Amino acid sequence: MMCTEHHLWICGDIHGELSNLVWKAVRQLKIRHADILIVGDFGAGFGRPKSMDVAYIKICSALEEYDICLYTIRGNHDDPTFFDGTHDYEYLHFLPDHRTIELCGKKIYPIGGAVSSDIDLVDPLTRKSRRMQNDTLIKFGSSKRIWWSDEAPSMDLNNLPISADIVVSHEAPLSFEPPLVRDDHVRDCTWQKVVESRRYLDDVLNAVKPSQWFYGHYHSHYEGDFQGTLYHGLDIAEMTQVC
Repeated sequence: MMCTEHHLWICGDIHGELSNLVWKAVRQLKIRHADILIVGDFGAGFGRPKSMDVAYIKICSALEEYDICLYTIRGNHDDPTFFDGTHDYEYLHFLPDHRTIELCGKKIYPIGGAVSSDIDLVDPLTRKSRRMQNDTLIKFGSSKRIWWSDEAPSMDLNNLPISADIVVSHEAPLSFEPPLVRDDHVRDCTWQKVVESRRYLDDVLNAVKPSQWFYGHYHSHYEGDFQGTLYHGLDIAEMTQVC
């Protein structure tokens, strides 16, 4: 389909750097009249309870002026509760998993989540893993938690769309780059979840067969063609125009 009003851009992980994203979009790339879709690790849920309100206030006037709307799927560094459909702003939307959306005439199927393989990494000074550090932060009511137990993709093969132009996920299907590589610090239970997540996304790939698939998570650029699906792994804050 031809784009009618808005252009569509896809953006890599931004890890809370919302103001930098908007500055890059409107100043560096001169984006106007566009929808920008972030592939997860938006940075939702970190900081104090009203921190997202504060971050949005800083950029909402620019989004309105340049007619830009932001959309994001869930990453492993996002609070899953933000993606229940009740936390949206006028120019910023947190997309629930498995709910097809149409942007710029493209049918887009979002699948958020990934497994944090670094959660088992041990700090040599404290001899505590990141998982243990996170448990301590939660215990004392800190708003600086780094991990959510339900971070992995929610697997749903029973309600897949018949077709989609684009699938956007945080994790990559097993058939795409990068190849599976297990670091020494990763525990068996964590590794099993990583493999299951990527295999599940392969099942989605084989069932839906989208024209394009975008993902983040690995903070590197990848691209290729797998059985007719063009895939794009995006680096941090990397932006690419779809239409």
